[in-house]
Amino acid sequence: MTKQITTIIVITALVFFGLGFAFANYYKPDSGSDTYQAGWDAAKQRLEESGFAPMMGDMEITSISGIVKVIKDNNIYLKIQPLTLLADSDLDNRIIETDENTKIYQFKEKDQAQYQAEMEGFNQKMEEQMGNFEATAEPIMPPEMFIKTEISFNDIKVGQQITVTAQENIKDIKEFKAIEIIVQFMPMMPGQVDAPPVE
Repeated sequence: MTKQITTIIVITALVFFGLGFAFANYYKPDSGSDTYQAGWDAAKQRLEESGFAPMMGDMEITSISGIVKVIKDNNIYLKIQPLTLLADSDLDNRIIETDENTKIYQFKEKDQAQYQAEMEGFNQKMEEQMGNFEATAEPIMPPEMFIKTEISFNDIKVGQQITVTAQENIKDIKEFKAIEIIVQFMPMMPGQVDAPPVE
């Protein structure tokens, strides 16, 4: 999957370069001078209008996910997937600041026996509700597969996937402060060990 994404990005970059060069030869800005930047901007607009590269417009982004690459001091260096094909490649690497107010959680897999018992209770309630059409149907939520527990900053490891939330729009911000970090549950393969933090 990663190789496919990389291939698509490389091909897209080549398309952008070609379109930018082509548009630079034909697109004339108000100043009357031909520039590569003008061609690039025109190519981006053309791609966005065609739907090949969806526009995010003024949409605010307050949460991103990625892989922890480096942990240093109170900062996390995070590698994310581009938010759009036209996003600045420099923003693929973010610097996440934390302090004592940053809430950090981890999703842990629930005990299978407990989860199975909760599922049986859920299925029974669903059957009872389906058999009683006259009763007012209240939404029944299935049990969660994971438990959200609070952890410390030192529990975060290099190589883990995390979701970071900020109070501000971070779409175009490289370094920002996190108000919440969630470490995603990723089952380990046999023989796999956690990567140590980078000093």
